[in-house]
Amino acid sequence: MRRLLGVIIAKMRGRPIALTHIKDVDGIVCGALYLKKHPDALLVLAEPSEMRGPFNWFKLFKWDFVADLPCPGKAAMRADHHKTNKPCAEKEAYDPDAPSAGVLALKLLGLENDEEAVKLAELSVDADTATFKLEETWKLNYAIKGADYKGKLYIARMLALKGLKALEDEKILKWMQIGLAKHQKIMEIADRIEVTPITIVVFRKDLGLHYRGLCVALGRRGAKEFQAVIVPKGIAKKRVYLGSTDASSIDTSKLAVKLGGGGHKNASGALTRKNLTQILDEIKALLNIDKVTVHVVKEDLTVEKVVM
Repeated sequence: MRRLLGVIIAKMRGRPIALTHIKDVDGIVCGALYLKKHPDALLVLAEPSEMRGPFNWFKLFKWDFVADLPCPGKAAMRADHHKTNKPCAEKEAYDPDAPSAGVLALKLLGLENDEEAVKLAELSVDADTATFKLEETWKLNYAIKGADYKGKLYIARMLALKGLKALEDEKILKWMQIGLAKHQKIMEIADRIEVTPITIVVFRKDLGLHYRGLCVALGRRGAKEFQAVIVPKGIAKKRVYLGSTDASSIDTSKLAVKLGGGGHKNASGALTRKNLTQILDEIKALLNIDKVTVHVVKEDLTVEKVVM
């Protein structure tokens, strides 16, 4: 409700309003690019699932800028590269073959000649292609994973003001340490999983970790065909993270759409009310197999293998 109230006040005061993805480098970079162009704007961060849910209050407003998200309803400008997200804005920078929404936002906002903006867009590409060759990408990624909602807004604002120098900010450095600790737990879990070309991981409890990072780690360790990480959310929901590599013919976004989500061929996800059995049945249908081996992660991070 605080986000909704903030948007109402911003509209009353005539401030531009921007909406970008909350959880990853690409979304935060897109928000920073818009703030760089429009320092007086209100930035709102959201999950893709919120755009598809029954209580989509975002459609009550016409957004000045939307990036790295499905269409909320009405928008003046939007930058996106997810093939499952259909264009909707008056001015679209939509290209499902683009490496990140950040590079599209850079052009859409006319910031191609801004050196700091270009560097930020490079981080969005490095992260969204799961390359992570740049040290700054890792730092920003850790900070985002370690920060709460207000912290993520702070990161975006500081990136807009200082560019990559923002990564030296004391608050952002603290969030980096929190995010790094979460990453180390993910690597500890990855070490305990017997990785095969098709690797499926189910968490018994949401441990607040960077689960997309686990998909990436599994892919690098040999899960070339398909990765799935399933995490309980709330009372009756499951967050499903799906991945594959360029060597795979599997389009994970097809499964994500069936589960109520979306994304890319090699990286997609959904928030679903389907139970674990139903999710695994959808995975089996996608892979055209009868059984799957599931790695169950317990609260103490131990892992148990179960054939289902």
